[in-house]
Amino acid sequence: MEASGGCGLCQAERAPYTCPRCHVRFCSVPCYREHGSCARDFQARELQLRLQGQRGDPAARSRLNEALLRLRELGEPGDSEPELGLDPQDDDLWEQLTPQQRQRFQELLSSGKISGLLPPWKPWWAVEIQGPPLVQVLGAKDAQEDSQPQQQGLEASSRPSNEETASGDSNLPPGQDSNSLPAIPDVIHPLSDLTGVPVSPLVRFQLPNVLYAYAYALSLYNGEADDAQILPEVCETLLDLSAALGAQRVFTSTGEALQAALQAVVDGHYPECPLGKTGAMQAVGQILRGPNPEKRSLFALAALAHLARLLGRGKHCLSFAEDRPRIYKAKKKCEFLLSWAKENEEQLPCLALEVQREYVAHVADAKEVGAITQELEKMWGGIVPPSKQPLIEELD
Repeated sequence: MEASGGCGLCQAERAPYTCPRCHVRFCSVPCYREHGSCARDFQARELQLRLQGQRGDPAARSRLNEALLRLRELGEPGDSEPELGLDPQDDDLWEQLTPQQRQRFQELLSSGKISGLLPPWKPWWAVEIQGPPLVQVLGAKDAQEDSQPQQQGLEASSRPSNEETASGDSNLPPGQDSNSLPAIPDVIHPLSDLTGVPVSPLVRFQLPNVLYAYAYALSLYNGEADDAQILPEVCETLLDLSAALGAQRVFTSTGEALQAALQAVVDGHYPECPLGKTGAMQAVGQILRGPNPEKRSLFALAALAHLARLLGRGKHCLSFAEDRPRIYKAKKKCEFLLSWAKENEEQLPCLALEVQREYVAHVADAKEVGAITQELEKMWGGIVPPSKQPLIEELD
């Protein structure tokens, strides 16, 4: 197909991407995914080459060891070789697999079931950073005085401090570095350095839309968004799901911002992430709420700073120069929102409450739709409505 041609799948006029195997052009990541076996074969081949070339990376080798060893749990009746016989200390893991085992591994990859072999990713915003209790029980003070110093000593020795966790120095298990709090820049420019006009009050509604795309993308890629191999696809996903970043759209309410992100997931034919649509919405509330009242802006600043770094690195990984200005604008928007959140942290709890209300309403609507669907399927006798009977039938 000519370089100036449209998308080979949906016939869109703008098609900046090319299949590396058959050179058909595409307009977006979803169209590439729907390309079929050609794309899957290329991904499987790239995975094989990547597995063979990453033996020197201890973290990658550890993740590969765990994934391959857990294949033993997938034994099916009639399998002649229930165990893989892999040596976790050996680097040549791929070469130890038989052709049948390699084929099975590639089938798991193409079907998407390979994600079940990887250790589940725990979002960094789900790790609570302890602070002073919001509610303190009064009474029986004398009975607790003796045990209070010991309890405080145990708590101080069993958890990292806020400063240690914020700087990323917490004692996390090996291979769990993607769960740590993203680094926050030492210097965040004031809004007066970024713009000479008054900031619109509608800026606050862009945060839920941007953070929803961030939470959904991180969950979709199992927390590996910083991987250089998939970083261009991560950036494309972020700009697709967030109209505030991809289209510079302005929202007038929190509900409108979240609904636009939810609809973008459906329109983009993105697969369900482990968090789910409602789980990603709940994650937005957690990020905006922060770990505790004393550090209520910590999570929002960390997420926006991480977003800006992802987009900054992704801009240099793109093969098409025409996409770089779009990524650059999105990065500058994240830096602007970072400065806004720093100077307006008192508005973040209100935003978190609005997101929580939208989450509760969305869950209630989903339950109502589910109940109606069950009643209709019971009436139909299946998931598909019966064919309509003709109102008038000609008799012989």
